[in-house]
Amino acid sequence: MKILYDYKIFYQQRFGGISSYFYNLANELEKTDNQFLFYSPIHKNFYFNNLNKQNRIGNYMKFLPSYSGKLYEFINHTFTNKFIENYNPDIIHETYYSNKQYKSKKKIICTVYDMINETHPNFFRNNQKISLIKKQTVNRADKIICISKKTKEDLINYFSINENKIEVIYLASGLKEKRLTVNPEKKYPNHLLFVGSRRGYKNYDNFISAYGNSKILRENFKIIFFGGERVSKLDYKILKKNKINLDNVLFLNDKQTNLPFLYSNVAALVYPSFYEGFGLPIVEAMSFSCPVISSWGGALKEVGGDGIEYFNPNEIEDITFKLEKVLFSKKILETQIEYGIRRSEKFSWKKC
Repeated sequence: MKILYDYKIFYQQRFGGISSYFYNLANELEKTDNQFLFYSPIHKNFYFNNLNKQNRIGNYMKFLPSYSGKLYEFINHTFTNKFIENYNPDIIHETYYSNKQYKSKKKIICTVYDMINETHPNFFRNNQKISLIKKQTVNRADKIICISKKTKEDLINYFSINENKIEVIYLASGLKEKRLTVNPEKKYPNHLLFVGSRRGYKNYDNFISAYGNSKILRENFKIIFFGGERVSKLDYKILKKNKINLDNVLFLNDKQTNLPFLYSNVAALVYPSFYEGFGLPIVEAMSFSCPVISSWGGALKEVGGDGIEYFNPNEIEDITFKLEKVLFSKKILETQIEYGIRRSEKFSWKKC
């Protein structure tokens, strides 16, 4: 089979979960008999640039100003349309949503990562426009990949898509470091880990309030926030509002440390999102023997299974209660670690 992966995510995203998804797919496809190519005439993506040269065609530009996005899309789409005629793929896998369709009548596949714009529109600007473009993409696709059953369910409910058109294929951890057993000498044994953005549906505010409302949590645990997002005045405003000592908070990024190290050295991952289409940090954490305390939003219970503790992301008291319940029980923590290692082995890029 001859597969073409198009430009759509790679000119928009320098790093990120979606482009990482395609990078991991490429690494596994190399082990098969399929012929595939990633094509993006102009891109700024780290993962694209690290694909094997025989599997990619594109020009890397370190700086692509966002205000010229329409120009880059026009150039990429025009060249891709012409390239498809010569390459003649069996399948085109569109890497992101777009209202641009190809002249070719080749079979089209797209991946739907979540339905957060539709389920929680208040967290997004231009959510109606984004949703319309997503709908156009899935309607022209011959096959749709959803990364969870919950995403499939929401896709059918919001867009009235025929379920026979949809396949559910789970993601896996892209962390390459060797998975660890239990680390008895943790560097951050009294730290809770929060991974990713601190805005919108990620529920930073409720998590901070839940932590701030508990004297026993404040006295026994600190927090590490990990991600590429800049620390802003709003972060400090929310911390100050909840009377949290700034000495108990640490903001880190991948230039200072890495996730495998943090997962292996903290007390637990706390994942309070209102909604996730999958929830990859849960799988990552479990694979590094890190206990997980999570919201039940979106697909998180589907991914985490029945062996971890969940809370209602809308109820601050419930978040506090579940944090205290898990963190002060040695038995629960040990059971979660053993469960998490087994659970994480169900997800692999080979299966994906």
